[in-house]
Amino acid sequence: MSGSHDTSSTPPVGSDDDRFDPSDAADLLVSARRKARRGFEQRTPLGLLFAAVVVGAAYGALWLSVRHQDPYVGPSLAVIGWVYGIVVVSVVVSTTAYRRATHGVRGPSRREDAIRGLAIGVPWIAVYVFDGALKANGFGPAIVYGVFDAAAPWLVVGAAFAALAAGREQWGEMAQGLTVLVIGTAAAFFGPTGSWGVLGVAGFVGLLVLGVSQYIHLRRI
Repeated sequence: MSGSHDTSSTPPVGSDDDRFDPSDAADLLVSARRKARRGFEQRTPLGLLFAAVVVGAAYGALWLSVRHQDPYVGPSLAVIGWVYGIVVVSVVVSTTAYRRATHGVRGPSRREDAIRGLAIGVPWIAVYVFDGALKANGFGPAIVYGVFDAAAPWLVVGAAFAALAAGREQWGEMAQGLTVLVIGTAAAFFGPTGSWGVLGVAGFVGLLVLGVSQYIHLRRI
């Protein structure tokens, strides 16, 4: 006894409404790319706003502590301790945000971030180590705890940041590094007291502008 049973199965064909339109696929791809770029973007508008407040508060406090000094002796120990406290808190917050932004990321990008950290962090530390050499060679507080301490970090960090960005052909970031370098140089001409105030205002305004531009950039991608 033979039968004509058809054992082959044919997948159900959906209606036209169930089909994945190419335009939907393109929209999904764009959306996924946008979310990925936002996820890997480490310099968020909120982070830059936080940095602007930190820089403005730190340099503003230092300027307030020296603005009536005659002769100049440098920021008070209490203000320096308060500023270091702000720096520690900002480092903890920045490190936490960085780890969240780069969670699961491995390979060259992490190594590049580590190299960048060394290239900027080591010169920053060297500035304050150099204070001891200036003091030992007879330079007064106006230089050691004034013009040099205020402007030198901007010079070395700006130069290092610009050089790293130039090597990677990131022209926008190179321009930012050069801007930091120019501001630090110009601030030194305002003397040991004025340099703190100039850098406080420049740092706050610059980071605020950068945060707004970053917000506009993220809205567009």
